[in-house]
Amino acid sequence: MAYPVQTVAATSMTPTADRIGRRLAESIPAEIEAICAAMRERFGESLAAVIYYGSCLRQGDPRDGVVDVYVIVSDYARAFPGWKTRLLARFLPPTVGYLETGTPNGEVRAKYAVITLRDFRRGTSRRWFHSYLWGRFAQPCVLAYAQDDATRSAVAACLETAVRTLLGRTAPMAPPQIDAAGLWTLALNLSYGAELRPESSGRGGELVAADRGYYEGLLTDLVRAAAVPGVSRGSGDQVVYIVDISIWRRLTGRIGWALRRGLGKLLSIARWLKALWTFEGGLDYAIWKLERHSGTKIEVSERTRRRPWLHVWGELIRLYRQGVLR
Repeated sequence: MAYPVQTVAATSMTPTADRIGRRLAESIPAEIEAICAAMRERFGESLAAVIYYGSCLRQGDPRDGVVDVYVIVSDYARAFPGWKTRLLARFLPPTVGYLETGTPNGEVRAKYAVITLRDFRRGTSRRWFHSYLWGRFAQPCVLAYAQDDATRSAVAACLETAVRTLLGRTAPMAPPQIDAAGLWTLALNLSYGAELRPESSGRGGELVAADRGYYEGLLTDLVRAAAVPGVSRGSGDQVVYIVDISIWRRLTGRIGWALRRGLGKLLSIARWLKALWTFEGGLDYAIWKLERHSGTKIEVSERTRRRPWLHVWGELIRLYRQGVLR
């Protein structure tokens, strides 16, 4: 069963919101409709929205790997049955789960992250220090399901705020002149670098190259609206942006990203440990993802599988030293 997504009237939108809204409203394949149906069955009336994003969306094939979706719920108490899971969900959102479901085109696998709309709104705003959410959702995504127009508008507003937050916090790190692809590549590399991840250091450039027109259009819209402080469009045939940032703001920006890198490594470990508790098969999924992105075969001892909370630390240190994690 499909859950249609409709756009809000463009006349009420800023150019940035209109661009994001049109991307959100793109059609979804049958595999994603099946995932939405499974999420509706799993979370019932607490389900508010399903956001489709990540590598499967970029590549256009939901059967190639594991689909990434964010599941927006009304509250954790209605979404999760056990008090321990609810407590962990509130303490360190999002809560990750895994799903396999059949479709007319074969089985599809999905990793889903559950978060309330309230936490999603906070995490994509400038009030949230770390880039975990505003870094992710400045990237293109599709709204696969929304329970009503109000939820649809709220999600779109969060994504626009995420873009503004990421670019605003990237500007102090940029050189005096830079093109759109360069600024976005810097932004996404900073965001990825603030987590413990297996992707290469050039990941930001790959993401921008996959959807360059979308990223360039967003920056054009925001600069025209003076929504990225200190960044203006230069003159000339080639589109170059002038970054006029005070020394003080550059210094505080660099300190901020240094703190995010340190904090992000700790938060990544905390989320992985949480997933070992709440995510059935979480260890095997983590190994699969590390192998997929690093190209390195990873062997985990039976001791670690039996007591992951106790013995996973040595494995993490080993993988970090090997360069599998960055």
